[in-house]
Formats: sequence, structure tokens, C-alpha cells
Amino acid sequence: MMHHRFGEKSFVTNKLIRGSWHIAKVAFLAGVALLCAPFLSPLPQERQPAQSGAADSSPAPALESRIGVTLRHGDTLLAVLKRFGVETPSAHALIEKIRPLVNLRKIRPGDNVHLVLSGEDKSVQGMEFVMDADLIRVKATGNGWSAERSEIPSTRETRVIRGTIQSSLYQSGVEAGLSAQNILDLAKIFESDIDFFSDFHSGNAFDVILEEVRYADGRRGAARIVAARLEAEDGVFDAYYFTGTDGEGAYYNGKGEGMRRSFLRAPLSYARISSPYDAHRLHPIFRTVRPHLAIDYAAPAGTPVVAIGRGRVEFVGWRNGYGNVVDVRHSGSYTSRYAHFSRFAAHLRRGQSVEAGEVIGYVGQTGHATGPHLHFEFLRGATKINFLDLRVPKTEHLAGAELRRFNRFRDQQLALLQGGGERVAGAKQGL
Repeated sequence: MMHHRFGEKSFVTNKLIRGSWHIAKVAFLAGVALLCAPFLSPLPQERQPAQSGAADSSPAPALESRIGVTLRHGDTLLAVLKRFGVETPSAHALIEKIRPLVNLRKIRPGDNVHLVLSGEDKSVQGMEFVMDADLIRVKATGNGWSAERSEIPSTRETRVIRGTIQSSLYQSGVEAGLSAQNILDLAKIFESDIDFFSDFHSGNAFDVILEEVRYADGRRGAARIVAARLEAEDGVFDAYYFTGTDGEGAYYNGKGEGMRRSFLRAPLSYARISSPYDAHRLHPIFRTVRPHLAIDYAAPAGTPVVAIGRGRVEFVGWRNGYGNVVDVRHSGSYTSRYAHFSRFAAHLRRGQSVEAGEVIGYVGQTGHATGPHLHFEFLRGATKINFLDLRVPKTEHLAGAELRRFNRFRDQQLALLQGGGERVAGAKQGL
């Protein structure tokens, strides 16, 4: 495993130039494949108990039915209930019944709920949905709504997928048994260390441990990558999903260093670097040799630009030459500067705190610019430095008892990763 130290010269300079655009390409391929994934199995429908004894001439009561609803953007449980005819006071009463059981803010567009409808008049008699590993069930009673939360029985399955790259990790990974989402997850885990479109070569090996939860109602949880080991151009890279004593889980390399870094690799998804950091560049407008102590990222007008790290907005406005510009101050006396914006993010103000990945503006060509691009500067104190040469430190390093726990966990997973087993070699060329 390569060990990264903080400094300004790095073997990753060329790799960083390709930036997050490559991850976006992986995400696109993964997204196409995910569109073909099957929907979740519906919740099992309850059966009415059979009637015993003599035949009854009265008509059998109509059976209840269930209808599945996928929450749309802007939907809430309250809106769904009202859409199916539940009066507002009754809908509010139902929500109040489940509020102690559920964090309603965790419900997102795309989540599924099932409404239980009366067999006679199709009125809503109940609602069911899954939250984490539990089933939330609400029923209508003579005294109003009743709600309960119960755990859905489940089992965890672990499997190891091994392969050898023939043309690309994407193609060979799919042939070995990884899903498109698994490969996208790998790209996110290792994005600070590996360029997924150029660092892999034919013959490189990969080993991935997946953990999947299967529920008694037929659903399958998303397969989580527990551990992975990848051979790439610069060496062998590994990652382990470790849960600390605080219950929070994250990925760490074999030394117990968090995989996330202080700064993102790039502030946007870009097509290319049109002008790198260069102390002797010929200026494209003034045709004189002027230092270009910045990086120009070519991207379509309107492309969102994000803060590369957590910080505070020091300046937002117009500067001669820069056009619309934003300065963000980070810890360690660092400042990132973003120029030529077409417009700023809504409500962005001086003194505002921003997080890594938060949109702060949009690509344009205000100021001295020959076309739409982002002019990006990175400063240590008052000195402009080459961001692509910066060795960004890991944000976290386990220590003490947590590191000892991690080391035991790592050794267990490493034994599985290095265990015997057949490797699948990709046979097709290209992505």
C-alpha cells in the first residue's frame, strides 16, 4: 500500500489531471446498467383466514388489497395519504402515530410504501413501509390508528469475487460477478488513489469481499463492499469497511488511515485541463509570457463547481480579470479561488460556511476568458501553489484501542482476500 505524505511534489500529478471526469464516466456506465435492475419484491400480501363450519349464504367480505407507491420528488407520507382520499385530520393523526417510530427525514424520493385498501370502498385502512431493516405497519382500528415497528428476519451472506483485468476493471469486474453499482462503489472508495480509466493494465488482479443482507420478505439489501484489494499502476491498494465503537462505519486502508482526504481531487467534472499551472505560459489574450499560477478546467458553461473542502467564504463578487470569483478559506492557512463564474450559487454570501462538494457557482467566461472554463487557484498563505502537486493528507487515522480492533478485523478480511480461488479473466475489449 502506498503511503502518502504531505508535500508539494507527487507521483499523482498526471493522475489528478484526469480528475473526477473519469469517475463521472464510470458513474454513467453504472447508471445505464442500474436502469435494468429489477424492482424490490413487494411486501407479502396477508391472507384472510378461511371460515370453518356450515356454509353461509351471506356474501363473503371483500378481501383487502395493497397498492405500491413510489415517492416522487417533493412527496411526503402526508401527501400520499391525502392523494388516496385520507382526510387531512386523519392523515395527520396517522403521521403522529408513526413519528415516535421513524425519523421522517430519512424518507426520500424513490422509497416505496404500500397502502392497504378496503375491499369494499377502497378507503385506506393501513400503510406499510420498510425503514432500515424494520417493517413499519399502521392499521385502522375502532379507536383510530395503531402503529408498530418490527424487525424483518434476515440473514447476511458474504462472498469473495476474484478476477484478472483483461481490458478494464468495469468489463472484467462484471464478467467476474460484480454489479455496476459495486464497480461505482469501488471507484468512490479509491478515487483519491487510483485513476479507474488509466491505472489498470491487463493482468492486474482484483479481490472484493461483498456482504449482502437477504430479508424474509424476499428483498435483498444493497451489497456492501467489506474489503477490496486492487492491483494498479502504482502498486497494490486495499480498503476495509470498519465500524468503530461509536457505531459509525468508514473505509480505511491497511494502515488504518481513512480513505477520505481533506480536499477533493477537482472542483468539478471537466473535459480536460486547458491550461495547467505554468510559471512561463504565453498568455492567450495578451500574447506575452506571464506566469499562470492556476489550473484552467475546460467545461461547458453552466457546469456546477463545488468547494474542494470545508471552509468559509472570504470573498464573493467581481474582480478585474477574474470576473465573478469566490474565495474559500480552509484550515491550515489554505485558500481556494474559483473564477470566471457565469453566476454564483443561490444565497452564497461572505462569511458563509461551506462543505466539501457543496456547489458554489457555475462555469462561465466572465473577466479575461477566451471561452467557458474554471480558473482555479490554490494558495498557502499568500503564495499560489500547484494544487496538482499537493500531497493531501488523509483526514483520519485510527489509534490506540480502535487501531488494535481494526488490525484484527483487517487480518481476518485479508486472509479471505488472499485465500485461494479461481480468478475470472475478462474476455471482451473496451468498456
